[in-house]
Amino acid sequence: MSKPLLLLFICVILVPAQPPPARAEFEVASIKPNRSGLAPNRINPVALTPGGRFTATNVTLVDLIVRFYPTRRIQMQGGPGWIDSDSERFDVVAKAPAGERALQYADFIPMVQTLLEDRFKLALHRESKSVQVLALLVGKDPPKLQNSKDDEETAVRPGERGLLSFQRMSVIGLVNTLSNILHTPIVDQTGLKGSFNFTLDPSMGESPKAADSPLRADSYGDLMIRAVQEQLGFKLEKQKALLDITVIDHAERPTEN
Repeated sequence: MSKPLLLLFICVILVPAQPPPARAEFEVASIKPNRSGLAPNRINPVALTPGGRFTATNVTLVDLIVRFYPTRRIQMQGGPGWIDSDSERFDVVAKAPAGERALQYADFIPMVQTLLEDRFKLALHRESKSVQVLALLVGKDPPKLQNSKDDEETAVRPGERGLLSFQRMSVIGLVNTLSNILHTPIVDQTGLKGSFNFTLDPSMGESPKAADSPLRADSYGDLMIRAVQEQLGFKLEKQKALLDITVIDHAERPTEN
């Protein structure tokens, strides 16, 4: 063996292995079953307070997954039934390690992921699957949307009899809201950009089943589909699409501490 190759061989052997990067984690954390029987706060059950304190009140494991992993509830499969059951809710209280700066929401994401993987033994993976979806399309006429103003707040405000008022909302925001209502993946094929103001009033569509509606007559979902088509001028079509699906491979109930 020549001297240059021998020196290279020795150098490679002497280079120490690099330890894996440390996972971000809370300094202390407590997870306890919530047996209050109270209705959950489905809008914002998570709170971050000064000093690095994190709380999640009356939540299911799925509630936490959809907030701290890149997934949506309707694009999740697998796992035991209790992970999304109203009878299996938890209270989480945790504190981040002390630091020199105030923590933002993004700072908590890897810490919550570590907590769920350690305490719930959560294991998941993502894969692409061809699934049935509803595609949101522009109808024959331009959609009945009002352009919003830059100084308006982005909000969805519920009203009587299922009415929803959208303010400074993108089409993607509408798609996500409809997906949650219909429990069906919806893909945006409108090509519309920007933010809009509009209202969906399902009570205006309480009539016999529309021939092209993909849901049963008189259900809330059916009325919302009709409202999207008749009040906003969009179309909803059944299609097959390749979506990223989050598969829950394993989860266990956490031990109290």
